[in-house]
Amino acid sequence: MDDFYCLIRLVNGNKIVLFCFERVKCSIYPICFTASNLNYLHKLISMHDYFKNFSISHLLYLAQELNKAELALTFNQIYIQD
Repeated sequence: MDDFYCLIRLVNGNKIVLFCFERVKCSIYPICFTASNLNYLHKLISMHDYFKNFSISHLLYLAQELNKAELALTFNQIYIQD
């Protein structure tokens, strides 16, 4: 299991926010990525070394959830992370 977990939220109906936490250091603040669409968010994520420590299955799960979040933004729907 990864030592990280992520929360995905939609903010103000026009932004995707990805919060990344370390499990072992619960007292620290998360690393936050905010963008108006998935392409910009992908560029931000790719510039950070944090995700090199994630497992492939965790990265695939995040990609799936981020796609769902972007669809929710596009169609003005409520997004709930699985």
